[in-house]
Amino acid sequence: MSSQNDTPVSAQQSAEILRLTLPRMSQHNVPVTPHNYAVWYRFVEGSIPELSDEIQQMIDAGTPFTEQVNEALFERYVAECNVEQFQKIRGEMHDLMQDLSGSLQNAGDEAERFDGHLAGVVENMRQGTSLSDIKTLLESLIEETRAMRKSTQLLHEHLEAKSHEIQLLQEELEQERRRASTDPLTELANRRAFLEGMDKAIGQASASRPLSLLMIDIDHFKNINDTHGHLIGDRVIRFLAQVLRQNIKGKDMAARYGGEEFVVMLTNTGLRGAEAVAEGIRQAVADAKLVRSDNKQPLGRITVSLGVTEYLPGEDPVETVNRADQALYQSKQNGRNRVTVDGDLVRLRDNRA
Repeated sequence: MSSQNDTPVSAQQSAEILRLTLPRMSQHNVPVTPHNYAVWYRFVEGSIPELSDEIQQMIDAGTPFTEQVNEALFERYVAECNVEQFQKIRGEMHDLMQDLSGSLQNAGDEAERFDGHLAGVVENMRQGTSLSDIKTLLESLIEETRAMRKSTQLLHEHLEAKSHEIQLLQEELEQERRRASTDPLTELANRRAFLEGMDKAIGQASASRPLSLLMIDIDHFKNINDTHGHLIGDRVIRFLAQVLRQNIKGKDMAARYGGEEFVVMLTNTGLRGAEAVAEGIRQAVADAKLVRSDNKQPLGRITVSLGVTEYLPGEDPVETVNRADQALYQSKQNGRNRVTVDGDLVRLRDNRA
């Protein structure tokens, strides 16, 4: 990977770069994925000259930014620092807090100096100075008061500006976190976020609070793409994502697992309850009457196949996912558009008993 320019970027510059990156990606039809975002942030920032030159040459030549091209750019220039943007934002927030701390310290020093000056004035007046001396002391006190008021006003303005910068950086950091855990097409959780969410849910699962899993796959999805094109295929994927949202609640979680495959985690739900949810999803998709938006022609019947299983306490989460996937495979083998419950679950439970 090429070396990077270590010139520091101010908080204001960083926020501006973040605001410019997404429009550039949209202009060149680059999907907003964490990898792509890291590459284009670097391009806009200009910290890797070789990366900037290569992307600009591609833009000038009209070269499309395909999935393969995007991944190659990431691997070549950014793969080793894909978390650096998070660290940079956190670092800038730390610098801002240090700056605020310094400003407050200066304000404390100013207040202490003013207090000392005021004490001196009072002491001099107690010693019975002349009227002329008292006048001079009062003028000095008025001047110090004005200086203190100005210093306080400047501190207030400085704190307001820094607070605004911190708010912007916190918002950018939250956006980065969401982008890193969200599938851009469906706005559901992506696979990584799902596995992290499942790990957390497993910590709360028990015999009285079971955890179930659904694996869902769109039937004959390749035919949909071949017949209607990828844009319609994307629309079908988004439609299924909408159906999943409508059938989960509370701490349940739906995610795009890859391609046309989805996964749903149902908390506080046993196997039979999960089967009922799966059947509701299957029926909602099968009953839908989707049409093309351009010519209003029907897309034909869209169906999904589903596999259902339940997490076994102490089990590796990967095994739970595999068993749900095997149940999904059985649905495919048995004619599609159906729900299959994990047949190995009872056997595994009996072996543990």
